[in-house]
Amino acid sequence: MEAAAANPETQKLTSPEANAKLLAAQREIISRGRLKPFTKRTDRHGLIYLGGHMSIIFGTGYLVYLATGTGWLIPAISLHGVVLGHLFAPMHECSHGTAFRTRWLNETVHWITGILVVWPPTYFRELGKDPQFVLPSPSSLMDYVYYVTATQLWIKNIGWILRHSMGRIRPFNRQFVPEDQLPKIFLEARVMLAIYAGLAVVSVALETWAVAIYWAIPTVIGVPVARALRVADHTGCTEGKLDLRTYARTVKTDPLTRFLCWNMPYHCEHHLAPSVPFHALPALHAEVGHEMNSVEKGYWAVQWDVLRDHLERKFRFRLVQSI
Repeated sequence: MEAAAANPETQKLTSPEANAKLLAAQREIISRGRLKPFTKRTDRHGLIYLGGHMSIIFGTGYLVYLATGTGWLIPAISLHGVVLGHLFAPMHECSHGTAFRTRWLNETVHWITGILVVWPPTYFRELGKDPQFVLPSPSSLMDYVYYVTATQLWIKNIGWILRHSMGRIRPFNRQFVPEDQLPKIFLEARVMLAIYAGLAVVSVALETWAVAIYWAIPTVIGVPVARALRVADHTGCTEGKLDLRTYARTVKTDPLTRFLCWNMPYHCEHHLAPSVPFHALPALHAEVGHEMNSVEKGYWAVQWDVLRDHLERKFRFRLVQSI
């Protein structure tokens, strides 16, 4: 195993003192008593959302089946991929342990969705302690394209899985992982590799393209949409500063997108109180939304703002620094 090289600046942000400051910042916006009713977890809401999400996936998969051999195949695969890519939302919610009240149900969905979107689930949960992990901040158009197209995602995630399967972990990431979780993370990577390899072997043996057509190719096509939404959730906000009112952005969107994102468009409220389950975020927004960073724009309008304003500010900053 690689030796851990602790980063002093990062340690400051992940120390007990920093956690206490985050809690104090939360209490400035909403007291513990006011917050408590919103933290109730249920299985019912998670099962409804999961059932609905999977039903839509099977529906778009059936469209792919109907479109096979026609000119509609690429649009059908693209639509199917967008719905598959949004499985990142339940995986993310399960990583907080809030999607379901029943622990085994939460962990099972966490694992299955992690495998489908190629995110090591246990490792993802631990990396949530990295303060830089949730703040994609492209500094140029090329950085934006690199992030949104998920090129960065596939290189990084596949690299993690391969490295962990050999019992190794990068020193920087090691500081966020408790010692007792390392064996689980290494086993997780080996299981994921075995599943992917097994799917490849079965596909070759049966001479079928089903796995590629109904999962692999659509996921590669669809994940960039989820990545773009994540940029809108964060980029241009108060990066690295302890201000939970403006740490993220709550975006106005349509009901279907909100459903597929498991209410993550209420992203400012989510970061205010990650212990609040996804189904209670609209109610929390009604309670404190007037204090949060809410925008009356859709996701694609925010993308334009990021490209026009945020990247322009980054360019001007670099220009000034070079003078």
